[in-house]
Amino acid sequence: MRPNLLLKMFTIAGLMLVLVVPLLMIQGKISDRSNEAMHVKHQITRQVSGEQQISGPLIVVPRTRKQLVEKRDCRSGETCTAIERRQVLDSQIPDTLSIDGELQSEMRYRGIYGVPVYRSLLHIEAVFPANWQTVSQPEQVVSSQKPLLLVQIQDLRGLVERPQILVNDVPLPLVETEQLPDGVGGNAVAVALPDDLAGAFTVKVRLNLNGTESLGALPLAKETRMALRADWPHPSFEGLVLPVEREITPEGFTSQWRTNSLAAASVIHCARGDAACGDTGQALRVRLVQPVTGLLSSERALKYSYLIVGLAFAAFFLFEVLRRYPLHAMQYLLVGLALAMFYLLLVALSEHIDFVLAYLVAALSCCALIGVYLMAAMRSFKAGWTFALSLLLVQGLIYGILMAEDYALLLGALLLFAALAVVMVVTRKLDWYAFAVPGKAAAKVQANADSAQNGDAP
Repeated sequence: MRPNLLLKMFTIAGLMLVLVVPLLMIQGKISDRSNEAMHVKHQITRQVSGEQQISGPLIVVPRTRKQLVEKRDCRSGETCTAIERRQVLDSQIPDTLSIDGELQSEMRYRGIYGVPVYRSLLHIEAVFPANWQTVSQPEQVVSSQKPLLLVQIQDLRGLVERPQILVNDVPLPLVETEQLPDGVGGNAVAVALPDDLAGAFTVKVRLNLNGTESLGALPLAKETRMALRADWPHPSFEGLVLPVEREITPEGFTSQWRTNSLAAASVIHCARGDAACGDTGQALRVRLVQPVTGLLSSERALKYSYLIVGLAFAAFFLFEVLRRYPLHAMQYLLVGLALAMFYLLLVALSEHIDFVLAYLVAALSCCALIGVYLMAAMRSFKAGWTFALSLLLVQGLIYGILMAEDYALLLGALLLFAALAVVMVVTRKLDWYAFAVPGKAAAKVQANADSAQNGDAP
């Protein structure tokens, strides 16, 4: 081994910095492919429909109200109050709201990238109280228009057919979008309530709705119940509250939500102040989650690349120290590039086959390449393939860390501790000063040999 130990260590550190460049380039390639997958998602969303959220039904009455407002008096420069007439939307929520739906899901692809989409059939039933015609602060009302029954759908492009809205089992015609009052938003579906309607009444809505990735509903009622069934085996429940009952199987899931106006006070307050209010964080929502994709797994694996390269170089260095066999910096670099190639193969293969198989093929290919190379570089079949198999073992341990998401930190810490322990145990009797001073290592080896020979002499 070359005697200048410090120079060797600086050379190894420099080579690790050089290998940062190809690893960062692979990271950039993963980002490019992720952006391409996101672009495909936006394309499918534009052509099918986006994520869907249902709010309503609500009773909305356009009114003109007199309101006191503060304004600056142009003469005295002081503030004063004045009465102005403003157009407002008074809304009324139902006493009970029941939503029952079934989703049929599929994957839509553009090239090799796909997005889960669904077709849903929703039955909505709401019961409004007998006092729904009661006006708050009637002294402020100047005029009122005809009350509307309003349902909001986040993306109207997802409607396969015109919604059916029944009041007391009587179907009502839809109000055209251009006839809706300002403030209800451009994603509203409404019917005009009959003039002779009085007392409590029941509303039934039937929606045949397409969507992408998620479906949610705002709990705009004093009591809300929602039940969904789907054939997607990987749901994620989000929003205001989680389902009180749920069952997930490889064939799909069933779920039931229950909540009330106390838990949903903020979204109900928002809806009463603005008929177009749609707080996505307050909805009862299910998301059709894709299992961990190859790109995401490859990105996570790449985070451990510096650890693997460092362990490989540390093993090389120990081989030089213990076997006193010099290895050139180019040999370090080529092995490091082979390890970087592992991640490029992993990214490319995981887009076409399962991540497990892609990881296995990439690891076996690169470790076999390293084993063949080191067998000649170290001039030892045993040393070369032992090193390659050790790298394969480390790759296997890294895969285990990737799969154990909740225990990744613990397993990673244990792996580093084990590597450090091996280094310390192997070098515990090594005289590092002997390798730092030129000629001292050889002299020490010769002295040890002479001592052993004298001790064995009679």
